[in-house]
Amino acid sequence: MDKNKFWKFENNVATPSEATLYVYGEIINYDLGNWNFPDDVVPNKFKNELNELGDVETIHVRINSSGGSVFAAYAIMNLLKTHKAKIITYNDGIAASAATIIAMAGDKIITALGSVWMVHLPSTGLWGNATDFKKAIEVLDTITESMIDIYNKRTNIARDTLLQMLKEDTWLTGTEALEKGFADEITELEVVAYLNDDKKTAFFNGQKISLENISNKNFLLNTLPPKPHIKNKNNPKNVENKTEEKRKIMNLEELKAKYPNIYSEAVNVGISSERERLKEIDNLSLTGMEELTNKAKYETGITAEAFAMELIKAQKEKGINFLNQAKSDADHLNNVPSTPTLQNGDEEEEAILAQMGERAKNLR
Repeated sequence: MDKNKFWKFENNVATPSEATLYVYGEIINYDLGNWNFPDDVVPNKFKNELNELGDVETIHVRINSSGGSVFAAYAIMNLLKTHKAKIITYNDGIAASAATIIAMAGDKIITALGSVWMVHLPSTGLWGNATDFKKAIEVLDTITESMIDIYNKRTNIARDTLLQMLKEDTWLTGTEALEKGFADEITELEVVAYLNDDKKTAFFNGQKISLENISNKNFLLNTLPPKPHIKNKNNPKNVENKTEEKRKIMNLEELKAKYPNIYSEAVNVGISSERERLKEIDNLSLTGMEELTNKAKYETGITAEAFAMELIKAQKEKGINFLNQAKSDADHLNNVPSTPTLQNGDEEEEAILAQMGERAKNLR
């Protein structure tokens, strides 16, 4: 999976007429892979991959995203809504901000037990004069009205009420989303969600969500449980707590036995991620750094970003060692006796010898 994409399509091998789309990441307008900023490149890639699914009858859209670009979300929503297949969208953990727009593309919307939703007013960053700011306000007001159009058509909630929900950065549980019409059905699948120790991030089914730029985040701070920690096995007082942890956190074998489809999906995602990691490391590898590359790929398991830092450090050390060796090799030149007068009077040869002596001094 392209690291710059926020989606992944998968054909269902067992049921060829169905496919699954995973929206598990930040929704973006730009693909920075080539260091360029074409506004529509990501939606265009999405459109092409959607068409490559072939003659499918049903597309399952699994969402676990804190949102992102509303314009990219609009494009994705409309591409899904105009597709001939039946679209079923799922909130697998969190559907916030622009991610809720994509969720609205579903002919049926299903939310997981324990999932959360969040809607808010659109925002932007701007630098300019008063005219620029006035224009930006007009654009934001227009986007707000278009968002209300989408939510109103799906939920039948009054426009004034929806506007107030957007202004308040409204958070909803899966049950509340069902009651208000943002979802048609709620599943029994529990969401593994918790607040990280730093109180700045949260996790929803493994998806890390930053809370730094989220307004009205008290809902999550007051609702999510803390990160689970393993208790001391030798402390008998923790027997009940350990039982509770085991009930909430399954190992792979238990997951495979109880939820085989989820296990299969998790394995496929893991394999795809590992292949991408190896590919990225191979792309960064340099001649003479094979040992470092193989260690990163098969021993330490570090990310491509961490490997790049190690590569830079290794190159720097290699350069320092080269200069030290060059200096050591040139030390003996300091003991070379004065050059006798050349019999042939060759001035060019005299200049070369003088230059060599000067370089030897500079290396010290």
